[in-house]
Amino acid sequence: MPDSGWVVMRNKQIDQCIETLCQKGCQSVRQDIGLLEQGVILPELTVLDDLARLAVLKELRAIMAVYGNSCPAMPVNSEVRGSRQHG
Repeated sequence: MPDSGWVVMRNKQIDQCIETLCQKGCQSVRQDIGLLEQGVILPELTVLDDLARLAVLKELRAIMAVYGNSCPAMPVNSEVRGSRQHG
């Protein structure tokens, strides 16, 4: 059984991968979800095992469910660079 330090580190890796994918924007995340559903291992997720990749897919689906079939417009103002961009 893995120790709690390993679990925390693994969860951080999963969170970091989700953050990296989300920074690519809404349309890219939708494409990435499709690729993951086809069994493609995205370059951003090569550090994860199959179970962790499934966790990423589940979380990405949950995040994108908020937007339904649309994606918010990309911010025109470049001052928003530090935040997650959707588009």
